[in-house]
Amino acid sequence: MRILLVAMPDTAEVLSCSTFMPNLGLVSLAGQLPDHEIRVLDLVTHRPKVRKPLLDQLQSFRPELVGLSAMTFQFDTLLRVARFVRNVDPAIRLVAGGYHATLMARELAEDPGLPLDFLIRGEGEGTIVELVEALQAGREPSAVAGLSYRSPAGWRHNPDRPLLDLAQIRLPDRRARVCGGFHYYGLPMDVAETSRGCPFNCKFCSITHMYGHTFRPFSMERIVADLTQIRANGAQAVFLVDDNITYDVEHFRRVCRTIVENGLNDMQYAVQATAAGLAQNPDLVAEMDRANFRTVFAGFESMNAADLKTMRKPTSPDINRRAAALLRQHRMGLIAGIIVGFPEDTRESIRENMRLFRQLRPDSIYAQYLTPYPKTKLREEMLAAGLVDNVDRFSEYDGFSCNVRTRALSRDELFRLLKAEALKFALQPRQLRDNYFLRRHARAVLGGAVKIMAMDLYNVLTGRRYGRTLDL
Repeated sequence: MRILLVAMPDTAEVLSCSTFMPNLGLVSLAGQLPDHEIRVLDLVTHRPKVRKPLLDQLQSFRPELVGLSAMTFQFDTLLRVARFVRNVDPAIRLVAGGYHATLMARELAEDPGLPLDFLIRGEGEGTIVELVEALQAGREPSAVAGLSYRSPAGWRHNPDRPLLDLAQIRLPDRRARVCGGFHYYGLPMDVAETSRGCPFNCKFCSITHMYGHTFRPFSMERIVADLTQIRANGAQAVFLVDDNITYDVEHFRRVCRTIVENGLNDMQYAVQATAAGLAQNPDLVAEMDRANFRTVFAGFESMNAADLKTMRKPTSPDINRRAAALLRQHRMGLIAGIIVGFPEDTRESIRENMRLFRQLRPDSIYAQYLTPYPKTKLREEMLAAGLVDNVDRFSEYDGFSCNVRTRALSRDELFRLLKAEALKFALQPRQLRDNYFLRRHARAVLGGAVKIMAMDLYNVLTGRRYGRTLDL
């Protein structure tokens, strides 16, 4: 069977100024279908002009099945892509997966105009294989666990699929990609995972709907094989996209040592990590240094203890400080994750929070608004409190658009305030003097920094988020 897998082009403008990151999930699906013709079209490097590359693949490859992957904020684009595919060739079967399809399958199926034939809920590697087998055999996929599908009698929702045995998942097939251009501050890059899941229960997070309250590591043999493949393909940087890699410190320590033992530390590594996992294990940061981890995205979220308690985030202002100090000690690039928009946030408390963040001396900040993602505890509570101004325009649920207000600040006031504070951070003299990314990737950073500051200024002056329109 000819199968085209498509990743949506939507991404944070702030990220695209420095990094183009490929979709891992789709090449993982491709790896499970070795006996089929698979192409993976990652539209992120084509935006905003995505019509031509999509049409080219539909006309030259003539797929029988098109798979679409999307986060919540990308799902409106997914629907536009699906309608475009349907108009080009009505015979193509369309399947969607990812977080939003998993969270909202029943609600999506209630739309009589939904341009999809199948929805994959949860991990897709097992479901896609069984779906393709059913389609080839010409039978209704009623036995495919984790699948919702359109039948003559209406949409059916098969039972959920149990979590997969990671030992049974084949390596991703990165050769299936039909486009390149992925980079990290100008370095050719790829993405990988060493584990899946997070047992924590942060109110704003929907990961547990995908993986439950579990943590499942891949074997070291599999990790080595995956990273070796990535290097053979020419990557010089790797982003580990694990949901919570520092939950199991011993596992992560073995990952670092395995990278060194197999000579894979000639690539640079970036990772997202919890502050607690770093602060409580100082020797782990030294292991990361030896393995050539050069960038850490740390989910500090807030320097306000009350906000952290509201989120059920397992950290504290002191833990955040200790983690930041360790990363500076080992001269790693620190990207500090910040969230504002909690019910009790005021203009003064947000400014104080940002002042404390500046004291951590991060090299960059990733400042987002509290976002009430579907099916989260946070959404329930904020809806009940009447603090969600945008209830159902999910295309704006990207973290950089403001969808909530606080008891003291309107949605517009909150939006402008954070953008102004982010601009203030970027204009600090120390950001030019001591910045890790500027020292290591000057050309890429300077160009990106100008774009980011211009976007922030646009946001502050207009009260609207900067964005580009797709040509679909």
